Amino acid sequence: MRFIKKILLGVLSLLLLFILWAFLTLGIRYFRKAWLKSTNTVTLSGTKYAYLASEPNLYYLGGLEFETNIDGEPKSFSHMLGTIKTGLFSIKDAEIDNILIRYHPDDEWFSIYRKSSLPPLDYSVDNCCRIEFVDANYASAESEDHLSCGKGVTDPSMIIKFLSDVRSQKTPAEAGLYDYVIQPNGFFKNCYAAGAIYGYFEDEPYVHIRMNITSYNDQAYSVSLDGKDYVLPDPWVELLEIR
Repeated sequence: MRFIKKILLGVLSLLLLFILWAFLTLGIRYFRKAWLKSTNTVTLSGTKYAYLASEPNLYYLGGLEFETNIDGEPKSFSHMLGTIKTGLFSIKDAEIDNILIRYHPDDEWFSIYRKSSLPPLDYSVDNCCRIEFVDANYASAESEDHLSCGKGVTDPSMIIKFLSDVRSQKTPAEAGLYDYVIQPNGFFKNCYAAGAIYGYFEDEPYVHIRMNITSYNDQAYSVSLDGKDYVLPDPWVELLEIR
């Protein structure tokens, strides 16, 4: 019996050591990625670029043009979507070179860097100079066409009103929007991502934020704002041409 107990204790000790090793390994990888994304500065042709934000907090507009790899990092990695090239990318044919896009190894989400010499950019929704609805079926969500299309709302007072109206609404659950899509078996039907309201910035036209829109059987809509979902009032559904 003592021999069996010793074996069990030994196996348990090895198991605990393995779990500890796994947590430490994953923790080191996580904090390394977080450090690379939040504190690193990159240099391209003698110009320093500082980390600004990562997807899904901020997005870019326009096609990408490869610039260079990062020393010490793999040049690509395999992902379920295919092979992703890592390194630094500029925005192709951009009129200004304020922005660089960086793809890290083992991470399909990109990071956005901005010239260190520029003043800080407030990329909060309250600083948007234009808002525009972009349908989920749009051929290219990052198309530079959004820069000059002129669609959406540009009046500052109307943008303030939009934000105020949305923030005063209930959540989809509180408003009963799920009643439009719930089925007898408990599953949802025709509850889908309808697109997003893009928010643009006067100080940096090649980046934008996205306020995701959810449709509830095309009867009602919600919008994600400040990390929370709110009912999107019907007048704004019509004004932004969502329905």
